[in-house]
Amino acid sequence: MGEKELRFSSFMFVKVAPAFRHLISNEKIAAKQELEGMVALRQDDLFLRTYSLQGLRAEFDMLLWLVSSDITHLQQAWSNISATGAGRYLVAKKSFLGFFELTPEQMVCEQECGVVPAGLFGKYQYMLLHPLSRTCEWHQMSAEEQTLYLTERKNTLEAFPSVAEHMFESYGLDDQDCIVVRESNNLRELAAVTQKLREKRIKHFAKCDTPSLLCIGSDLRVILDRLGN
Repeated sequence: MGEKELRFSSFMFVKVAPAFRHLISNEKIAAKQELEGMVALRQDDLFLRTYSLQGLRAEFDMLLWLVSSDITHLQQAWSNISATGAGRYLVAKKSFLGFFELTPEQMVCEQECGVVPAGLFGKYQYMLLHPLSRTCEWHQMSAEEQTLYLTERKNTLEAFPSVAEHMFESYGLDDQDCIVVRESNNLRELAAVTQKLREKRIKHFAKCDTPSLLCIGSDLRVILDRLGN
C-alpha cells in the first residue's frame, strides 16, 4: 500500500495592528499591493482563501485559510505573509491546524487542479468553523456504536444540500481532535443545520466545540481596503 496523500490545513485568525490605519494613503496602497503580489506568486503551490470577520468578532479581523502538501510550506507561507507589505501589520491571534486525506479520485483531480482539487472547498461565501474534541466515553466506544451516532448526524446534514461540511483531523498536531468546517451560500440554512446538529445524541460526547467562528469569504484587497479606513 502506498503512502497516503495528506494535505495540511492551517486556519490563521489575525488582527490588523492600529498602525496600519495610521499610514498615509500612498503607504497603504503600496503595502497592500506588495502583499497581494506576494500572495499571487504562491497560488500554484498553495491553497489560500481569505475571509472577513470584521464587525463579527471583537478579537479577529480576518482569517487566512492555507492548505499545502508539506507542513513546512505553511510555515514559510506565513513567514512570507507576515514580512511583506500590509502583512507586517497582521497580528496572529488564534490558529488551528489539521489535515485530511485525498481520495484516489481527488488525487487524480489534484494532479490537474493543483494542491487542492478544484471545488473541493473554499467556494462558498459563508463559512462556520469550530474545533471539536470528543469525550473519553466516545473514544472508548466500539466502531459500531460510533457509526450509529455518526450516521444519524450524516442524515441530518443530507437534509441541507446547500451546506457542505469538511472535517480536518488534528489529533497529534493540535489541541483539538478535529476542526469542523461548514460552508454555504445560504446563511439561514447554515445556521439551521448547526441548530439541528446540536439536537443530535452525538452532541453529548462533545467535550469542547467552541469558539464557533462565522467567516465571510472576500478578496484580500477588499478586506484590506475596509480595514485600512
